[in-house]
Parts: sequence; structure tokens; C-alpha cells
Amino acid sequence: MALLAIALALILFVGVSLGMTEPVRRAGPSDLDTYERVVASLKAGQNYYPALHEALRAGDYGTTSPLNWRMPLFLTLIAAFPTLESAQLFLALVTVLAWLMGIAWAYRSGGTRRAIAVGIALALSLVSIAVYRAELSFELFAGTLILISFVAYGLGWRWIGIAAAALALFTRELAVIYVAGCVVLALRDRRWGELAAWVGIGAAFSGFYAWHAGQAMVQLGPDDHAAKIDWLQWGGADFLIRIAGFNGVLLVLPYWAGAVALVLGVVGLIRFPRALIAVLGYLALFAVYGRPENSYWGALLAPLMAIGIGLSLPVLADFLRSARWRRSS
Repeated sequence: MALLAIALALILFVGVSLGMTEPVRRAGPSDLDTYERVVASLKAGQNYYPALHEALRAGDYGTTSPLNWRMPLFLTLIAAFPTLESAQLFLALVTVLAWLMGIAWAYRSGGTRRAIAVGIALALSLVSIAVYRAELSFELFAGTLILISFVAYGLGWRWIGIAAAALALFTRELAVIYVAGCVVLALRDRRWGELAAWVGIGAAFSGFYAWHAGQAMVQLGPDDHAAKIDWLQWGGADFLIRIAGFNGVLLVLPYWAGAVALVLGVVGLIRFPRALIAVLGYLALFAVYGRPENSYWGALLAPLMAIGIGLSLPVLADFLRSARWRRSS
């Protein structure tokens, strides 16, 4: 049954991918161009919210919803570096640390073969940090922090896992999907100390986000307007393939490669509920929420999907061995 479900999923998503075309991009500057402008304004001494307001207005973004206003911590951090290149170097070092932690987790949990497979898959995913202006991507940094959290939990460093997940949440609110999975597992395993920590983090984030939304709304004037296109797009399989394809080297491959990666990435995480819950949660959300040009949100789950891809072949082999044993018995 599992093999049949996997085969049908591959046929479905690859079939959809063969009919996909490049999405129509919104006019005006890209998100990274907008964030680069904000960083330049911060370096010039301007406060964050007026700087972001001007950049959003210049890019003709909707400004009346707090969801279009990124939280200040990440770009404030980037602006603290003397140049964007030095910020990218710092984030590259964080990415290398995450990669090494991922290899250590894979080796401890499954030996040399697993470490090699996960190391290669993660390297092909995390190479995205080397792309021009990748240091301005909220999602890329938050996705790396989610990876650090996941492998820290796996290595037994629970409080590092909690701290990395919390930092991801304060970087990009969409990290709440991963955090929610951590809360569910803490509750399932009756880890009351961890659950208390998550309650405190949740309260702190709620207060911070309310303050953030208030600061954003104070900037509004009579010429501000809502986003011209709603995020509730019901993109379905098409958008999920775009999300899965926003993952390192998959960015330069055809859509069918993203479709295959989508299925294998989920299959390989079957034995790891923390990652599986997060990935399925994101896929469920993005099946209905997100415009075609928002495919870069895939960076949030890209490292976890890369681990799944690296581990998918042993999982498939186990399914095949089980099927042969049942048939022979």
C-alpha cells in the first residue's frame, strides 16, 4: 500500500509538473531589492519602520496588513555588518555549522552511509547561501535555524533546539508551523519543562508581534493600500512543486525534478516525526496559501526536505523488502 501510494504520488506530481510554466511576476522591485533598500536606510541612520514603509511604498506593495511587514530583527542584524558581503560570510558560517551538525546527527543515528547521504543532500540544498544577495532572505536564514533546531533535538541538545526554533520564529513568523510541531511532541512525551518554555516563548512572541503590528500601522497614511492580490490562492500541487523546487541545485533543474523531490523528501522523513510534522504542515498551508511568486517560501522547509531526499532510498528499500517478505510468506 505504501509503495502504491508513493508511485501514485510521483505520477500525479510529475504529471502536473510537465504542464507548468513560469509564473507571472509582480511588477516593480523584487523582495530582495526592497530589503536591500531597507538595509541601506538603516545604515544611513533611519529607523526601521519608516525605512520599511518607504521601501514597501516604492515597490507598490500592500501596506495595510501587518503580514506584509517583516519583523525588524533580521534586517537590523544584517545592517550591523559593515557590508552585505560580510553579512553573507557570517550567514555562510552559520550554514556550514548547520551542515556539520546535520552530518553528526546522521552519523550518530545511522552510521557512515547515512552521514554521507545526508551530507551530500544538505550540501546541495544549503549551497543557496552562496547566491547573490542570499543574505537578505528571511526564509533562508529561518530555514537554516529550523535545521539547526531539528538536528540539535536529534543530538540530545534539546535546549539548543528550542533556542534555534525560537530564533527562527522571531526571524519569520511562518516558522510557527515548525514550532507548533515541537509543542505537540513535547506534549505527547510529557516533557513539562520544555512545554513551559514553549508557553513562555509563545507569550513573548505574541507580545512582540502585537508591538510590531502596532509600529507598522502607525506608519500608514491616506495613500496606503492593501495588497492587490490575495495570498489565499489555492495553488495546490502546482504551488507545492514550486515550493519543493526552491531548494539549492533544484532551482536550476526542470519542474519535474521538484516534483520528484517533493515526494521523496516526505518519504524519507517517515521515521522522524519532528521533521515530518513540520514538512506536512507547511505543505498543507502552502497548498492553499501563497502566490506563485512566493515560491521562495520553500527555503523554510528546504533543509528538512533535503534530509528526507537523502534518506528516501533506504526507506524505499525497506518497503520493498517488507513487500517481498509478505509475498514469500
